[in-house]
Parts: sequence; structure tokens; C-alpha cells
Amino acid sequence: MSNKNYKRYEGCQLRLMPLLGLVLSFILSATPVYAESLIVLSRQLDSYQTVAESIAATLDAPSRITTLSELETDGFNTSNFEEVVAIGSKAADKLYSSIPAEQKLYASFLPRQTFLALLDKYKNHTRTRKKTITAIFLDQPYSRQLSLARLIVPQAKIVATALGPNSKNDLQLLENAADTNNFSLKYETLEETDNPIHKLQPLIRGADLFLSLPDKSVFNRTTAKWVLYISFRQRIPLIGFSKKYVDAGALAAVYSTPKGIGKQTAELVNKTTSSKTLPAGQYPAYFSVATNPTAAKSLKVQLPSVDSIKAKLMELEK
Repeated sequence: MSNKNYKRYEGCQLRLMPLLGLVLSFILSATPVYAESLIVLSRQLDSYQTVAESIAATLDAPSRITTLSELETDGFNTSNFEEVVAIGSKAADKLYSSIPAEQKLYASFLPRQTFLALLDKYKNHTRTRKKTITAIFLDQPYSRQLSLARLIVPQAKIVATALGPNSKNDLQLLENAADTNNFSLKYETLEETDNPIHKLQPLIRGADLFLSLPDKSVFNRTTAKWVLYISFRQRIPLIGFSKKYVDAGALAAVYSTPKGIGKQTAELVNKTTSSKTLPAGQYPAYFSVATNPTAAKSLKVQLPSVDSIKAKLMELEK
């Protein structure tokens, strides 16, 4: 090649470089990023986002995070994914019948009773029959809650609780857990039309401790405050179901964080990657304990350390 032709070739190359860069950039941006799991948030909420990020960090394979509204806009197209993880009740309900029944669906961060209601709602659905649905619950097993109660109030004999439209279905489970921990169970069933104070006051007065359950129809914000007030006035220890409830005045609670539930969800996905069917829903495996030293001092309760309580609970569940 002559020097003149070489310079012409070199100039042509220089002119084409920006164009080639644009083409390459377009190709790369149009290529979808591979992901095996699709994580769907019921809506943009900090706790949901924390669960999703914990799942993504623990999964063996890449994943993509989206919201239910974004997926709905895309016509619930999940064909590029091996499995779908629904964060929260709304996503679990909508995706149950909106994605292929053969595609595995993991419902996470929702109450156990909500999941059971979904199984009943879709009892004739192909997904239910093929067992391509499972869940990691938000709430704790009654056995863990009452074991906590026994550890911090060892002399207690009678535990009282209030049941709502959802939790009343768990009466047998509660009685079994109470019996295992040597408690006598007293309870009242509250309907939405009931005056909770009239039923709760004599119930709490006749007990050695009170167990509050995460039934929204019973423990709304107003009722939760009255339970705290009555138990404080009656000097009855209150076992809560969240750290916020302990901060508000409950003696203690066992609870699971969004990060812990996300980690467990991902571990379940990793474990069942090659399975065609999924196991039954599971309670949280990772949990924390919170106590209220101020409430303990007022009630004259000697609280063990949080670490020792948790260690004993874990030992009991081995």
C-alpha cells in the first residue's frame, strides 16, 4: 500500500471509530442482563427493599428486582426467569395466578394466616396442585413466643391472649404451645364490633402474663395502646410481637428482621433450584430478641441478657 493510500485508509478508520463505538454501545445496551430469579415488591417500601436486597445478596444466581406495578405494565411476562419471589401479600396474591403455574413462586415477608388464606383462595388452582408455591412467614411460631415468656417469667402459670378473626383459627396451635411450656391458656375472641376494653380488662387481670398476637383486626394502634395501659396498671408482663411494641412498653418480644427473612428466602431458593415441587411454608429461622429493662424494673422482673435468652431459645429448637 502506498503512503498516500495508507493515509487515506487511516483517515477513514478515524472517521469510522465514533460510529463503531455508537453501534457497539447500542448492541450492549440492548442485550438483556441474565438473571435467574425475579424479585417482585408489592410496592416501594423500605422494608420490602431490604428483603429484596438481602435475597439478591444471598442467591447463588443473578437476580433482578422490580415492583408489581412495573411487572403488570409488562404484562406479567416472567418467561426469562426460572423462579419468581414475591415480597409482601399483594405481590403473592397477584402473582399466584398471573404467572405460569409451572414457574416456582416463593412468597416472602407475609403473615402465615395470609398465606393460608391464599392457599384456600386458590385451592383449585394448578399451582396449588403442583406444589409450585411456598412461603417464608413474617410472624413467629407460638412455641417460640411462649418459650420466651417461660424464660423471662419462669414462675408464671396462666397466659392470656386475645384472638381475632384470623388468629382464632390457630387456637389449637396456641393450646399446644402453651401446654408444651407448662402454661394454662386463657383467651377471649374479639370481633370488630366488640369493645376491646370490656373484654381485655378482666382477661388481663386474671393472668400472670399477656401474649399479644399480630392480628390486625385485634391489635390496631388504639387497642395496642389499651393493652399496654391495662397490663401496666395490672402489673402484668406483656409479651409483644415486634421491637416497636417493646420500645412502647412491652416487656419482651421475639421478632425477625427484613434482612434475616430475605436471607432465609434466598437460602430456600438455592436449596430448591433443581426441585419441581416446593415445601410447605416456613416460619422465620433467623430471629432477634428485644427486652425492655424499664418495664422489667417496674414489674420487678429479673431479665436475663438478650444474648442468653436467644441462645436458650435456639437450644430449645434444636
